[in-house]
Amino acid sequence: MKTKTLILSLVAATAVLASPISIEKIVVNSSQEDEVLFVTDENLSEAKNKQTFTTKSIATLSTHANMNPYTVIQFSPSVNFTPVDAAGSNEPSYHDPIRIRGKSQSGPGGVFMINGLPISSNPGGGKEMVDMENIASIDLLKGYLPVDKNLGFSSLIGKVDMNILAPAKTMKTTLSQSFGKDNFQRTFVRFDSGKMGDIAIFASASNLSNEKTKGEGELKRYNMMAGISYEPSEAFKVAVYAIKNHDEHHNYYNLSYAESQDLETFFSKDFATTQPTANNDVNSYDWNKQKFDTTNVFADLTIKPSAQDTITIKPYYKQDEGGYWFAKTDANASKNRVMDWEMDHDLYGAVAAYTHTFSQELKSKIGYWYHKQLPPGPPSDQSKYKVVNGNLVFDGYAILSKNDYHTIAAPFVELSGAMDAWTYSAGLQYQTFELGSIKSYMGTTAATSTDYDTALASSTYDSWASVDAKTFHTFLPSLYVGYALSESTAIYTDYSRTYGFDVNLFPTYVSNRAIFVGKNVTLQQLWDKLELETSDNIDLGLKTEIGGVTLNPSLYVSFVKNKQANVYDAEYGVSYPANVGDAFGYGAEFAVNGALSENVEFLLGLSYNKYAFTQDFKSNATTSTSIKGNQLPDAPEVMAKGALSYYYEKWAFTPSARYTSSRYGDVTNTQKMDAFTIVDFDISYKAHPFMGSKSTLFRATATNLTDERYISTINSPDNVLAADSTSSTYQTGAPMSLFFSANLQY
Repeated sequence: MKTKTLILSLVAATAVLASPISIEKIVVNSSQEDEVLFVTDENLSEAKNKQTFTTKSIATLSTHANMNPYTVIQFSPSVNFTPVDAAGSNEPSYHDPIRIRGKSQSGPGGVFMINGLPISSNPGGGKEMVDMENIASIDLLKGYLPVDKNLGFSSLIGKVDMNILAPAKTMKTTLSQSFGKDNFQRTFVRFDSGKMGDIAIFASASNLSNEKTKGEGELKRYNMMAGISYEPSEAFKVAVYAIKNHDEHHNYYNLSYAESQDLETFFSKDFATTQPTANNDVNSYDWNKQKFDTTNVFADLTIKPSAQDTITIKPYYKQDEGGYWFAKTDANASKNRVMDWEMDHDLYGAVAAYTHTFSQELKSKIGYWYHKQLPPGPPSDQSKYKVVNGNLVFDGYAILSKNDYHTIAAPFVELSGAMDAWTYSAGLQYQTFELGSIKSYMGTTAATSTDYDTALASSTYDSWASVDAKTFHTFLPSLYVGYALSESTAIYTDYSRTYGFDVNLFPTYVSNRAIFVGKNVTLQQLWDKLELETSDNIDLGLKTEIGGVTLNPSLYVSFVKNKQANVYDAEYGVSYPANVGDAFGYGAEFAVNGALSENVEFLLGLSYNKYAFTQDFKSNATTSTSIKGNQLPDAPEVMAKGALSYYYEKWAFTPSARYTSSRYGDVTNTQKMDAFTIVDFDISYKAHPFMGSKSTLFRATATNLTDERYISTINSPDNVLAADSTSSTYQTGAPMSLFFSANLQY
């Protein structure tokens, strides 16, 4: 069997440590992957608190769809990601259904980055625009974000940074074919040219199709990616990457709370398989879907004028076009409508930095980040259709506006170094965050054209629901300090401020315009009160190594200010989403990984998380809520997850399990979802080369092996009350599924 030497370091929780620590070597026998460990530790001379998942984790813990990094990092403590289907597709469409340390992402920002660039956003397409075979590793950053990773429209819950697998130095071809339950099929191929002088190129393509696990409808995804690197010398190198992604799929039905309490009856409930014939019945699977085309281009330029100096320039661009179709129901059934949310938007920017090393004790970095993205959010083009005799009939616009770009500009500085047993990093980003202006238009219900530009031209400017651009100025500091207690044990503490912004005020105002106008309240008056949400995060941890196993306990706290909540404003006599909330999060995490013997390697994550508002809010002129201290929706307090690989000759057996404690669908903690455990089992076999390949790997995976019936995603605002029974909806998880694949290397 092939033998690989694994060098494990031991430090504590999510972190990297002080001066380099030497530890004993552990030999793991494996005939499977080039990398054997699930998680690798950082170079201990670097002050970085992150968990890095290897190609082994990507290949073994990801689903056979191989399109979502969250299916891998969900095995980290405090990460709650429960996709609605076995492919790992993100639902609902308008936000990432992932929580880290109880927090959910805010605003039209994306959680994942690519090569350190904030190139994802929500709502829209591109949420699964990278094939995992093109990823070398995935970095998970939770509480601590260094200044050059604290990027994007939002960074509140941390970042998931995918590192692209660069063009190989030798020519090779990778071919993978997968199939499984519900007519799942996926083909992936990648070709690397190898070094051709100073240039290397790769190109890949994938095609995925899958019927829904319940109800009518399907998922179709096409993805192409190419990369080229040019490195004429050690002093200069540049890499350019491009992605083209097409994603279309039918969405899954959202259960009510009452239905979620009877999964024996409603676990497989979905939209109607035919178009309803009754007027205003919007329950059709083909009226609840999405389709997007996404183009993504980014580059990484590195110049080294001397051994002590490095200049990096990393531009990026994303263009996204498509839309959502979704049913919008009302207590008055005659108002039920099918909505068409059209989008055609882009984002672009660049991160530039200059680093100078004075000595081992002092290294400086100065940089600048610039970012622009066109909404949504908030939405600008939502047209309505009513159902008449089973057909959709255009019924004007729910929202019609012209929204300007959001712009972020942020210079940053960082000092770092190592002194004896100490390692440190201190940084500061000064951010100018501008929300784009909004020009809203009246006459939306009378607009006769489904063309956006034509509808704008035929509608009247609405000064009540329009606002000027708004700018926030914010300092975002970060600090990391590590100390090596011995060659095998170290402690660390770190601090950073993260940020975010929810864009719910505009659509709320438009939907309830008559109420606000009746109170003589303009959107601008409420807009002027908005504040940027911030979270001050502190970690304290220890990392130690015992017999080749890294143990990583840590404690954390988060102080959240200006958290959005729907509150009653006594000054204006109205309720609306306002940034007035304070919240407090705290918890404990325990991550363990390493090799137990030459044939056994494992990964374990345990966590306890508490996240709650620290005050009550007025819900009307005479009543206040009673939510202080209650766990926020969809935030389990306890999670446990683990995976273990056992190697026997050419076989690898990997069982894995994830436990999620009970959660709530409302902040009053009355709509309770039961705890559940998901068990998966993966088997791989390295066969003799055939069909001309250099190596062949067969893999079989069973997901949800016990066929657990559970609620996967809770769609709920953080401050939703049980009395608002329509605000929280629930989606069931995927039933037991089987997948098979063959991977050939040429």
